[in-house]
Amino acid sequence: MLRNSTHFCVMISKYSFFLAAIFFAFEGSAQLLDNSKGLAFTDAPFFNTRFVKASKIKEIRGTYTFKKQGDIMRESNYIYVFNFDTLGNLTRHYQTAKGDLVTDTTVRFYDYTHDGRMVRRRISQKKGFLSTYYTYNSEGQVVKEEVYRDIDTMNSLLTPSIERSILWNTETMSYQVYEGQFKKKIFNSYGNQYLELTKYNDSLGFLSQEEELFTITRNKLTTKYKYSDKGLIERISVYKNTEPVPVSESHFTYDAFGNLQSKLVYKDGVFITEYQIIYSGLTGLLYSIITREVSSNFISIIRFTEPTFWDKP
Repeated sequence: MLRNSTHFCVMISKYSFFLAAIFFAFEGSAQLLDNSKGLAFTDAPFFNTRFVKASKIKEIRGTYTFKKQGDIMRESNYIYVFNFDTLGNLTRHYQTAKGDLVTDTTVRFYDYTHDGRMVRRRISQKKGFLSTYYTYNSEGQVVKEEVYRDIDTMNSLLTPSIERSILWNTETMSYQVYEGQFKKKIFNSYGNQYLELTKYNDSLGFLSQEEELFTITRNKLTTKYKYSDKGLIERISVYKNTEPVPVSESHFTYDAFGNLQSKLVYKDGVFITEYQIIYSGLTGLLYSIITREVSSNFISIIRFTEPTFWDKP
């Protein structure tokens, strides 16, 4: 970890928001956050559904505290919420923030098949949502993605009232699987291939590299994965064409039990964002998420209360 990152942790520890990051081992030491694909803190669900289901978690809710450089910590009424179904799937994720005139709310909904495959991802936009629908083949691979603009002039957000849905785009996919290699071709709404994605596994079966080749321009994005001694993703680096510096890079650290502790984000070789995850020493559940924007040293802390459960665990 970089020197300014260490200073950041020391500074935050002066406040009462830190508890000891000691994880209580649930259900065979399962982790609450799932970073097996490096998707933590993206729009994709990144919770361990088995853990959430076994713990019967219904809702995880937190509130924001902010700190500008040279200022004191300031609490707020802005919230950050995860909702789950009884199978442990993340069904809704929303957060509030300061808007130009009123509080701004961003909402994400997720719908699944009975076996846990995501069939719709819906993200709020002005007076509506952008919804992506996924169709699968018998192998569980996505063969079609349809993007709709859902109109909701009532701006109901948390309980959408969709007046109409307009199809914006359709893409289809085909697959070829070889020994140690996986190839995916993506076609636009006119049926023309525009992208080919190839995944390579190492001799142990771990994903080692992905190559995205754009059919027309021949531009290429190469994603490389690096793992820890325990097989956890430590680094994801994305390179464009033959450029030596990654256009984006994420570094991850874990505790002794495999729980995600931090994510460091780089863009064009510049360190831009740091996430620190703190777990409750009593329950092992989320206690706080600390985010620092490196250029401004602006810090936001989400401090979580005790989760709501479907019933007593």
